[in-house]
Amino acid sequence: MTEPLLNVDGFDDVVAELRDLAEQAGPSVRARPDLARTVLGRARRRRLTRRAGAAVTGLAVVAAVAGVAAGALHGHRGYFAEIEPSASMRPTVAIGQTVVFSKTLTPARGDVVMIRMPLGAIPGGKAVETMKRVIGLPGDTVGCPAVASGRCEGVTVGGVRLNETYLAGDTPPFAAVTVPAGQVFVLGDDREVSADSRTVGPVPLSGVRGVAVRIEDGDGQAHLVPGAPSHPGPPDDGVQDLPPAVPPAGVAPAH
Repeated sequence: MTEPLLNVDGFDDVVAELRDLAEQAGPSVRARPDLARTVLGRARRRRLTRRAGAAVTGLAVVAAVAGVAAGALHGHRGYFAEIEPSASMRPTVAIGQTVVFSKTLTPARGDVVMIRMPLGAIPGGKAVETMKRVIGLPGDTVGCPAVASGRCEGVTVGGVRLNETYLAGDTPPFAAVTVPAGQVFVLGDDREVSADSRTVGPVPLSGVRGVAVRIEDGDGQAHLVPGAPSHPGPPDDGVQDLPPAVPPAGVAPAH
């Protein structure tokens, strides 16, 4: 007899979290419908490895839409891992890749964070946790001014254009915003599909649950986060250096 595509026997905890945290895939307009198979496949494998305690979350099991896999890293309580459910952080984080976050780091400009933000533009509306990149810190003025052609040549912070080599494509123009105290301005790396601070405005810094320290491929290879400051992570094998982080606006790269 052929095994069902989504055999979840023995994964009651996984299914419960899939249902409870399905909404986390909200801040993107594009997601891969078969991500649940990836999530459950990883859950099966990780039950037999050092990450057997990781809780897996997502949306696609019951709604054929993406979800998030999350869990504390076994033996490393200061860190947790999430599986990216949507396209909003491409190409930095592909759909289905795992990102390891530190619970103790303070976000810097360029960091990828797990942050709680409103699902829509209505103040006080429902909020979800999602992966985004910190572009503006308190006091920064962030914008993407249009040139004569109507395009934006790049996001500016304090009037200085960022060299965002990690982006999937162009950033549509948006008006300048000054980030209030205690908040951050966050964007996805695929600006065409990401719902972020361009829609909901700056979001509370207190909503940051973790700062990304590395990205893991499906084969277990680990990489530093492109365009972000380098941060120490939990001990593991195979972490590979990527090109240096893009410096903050107005700061020359180190030699």
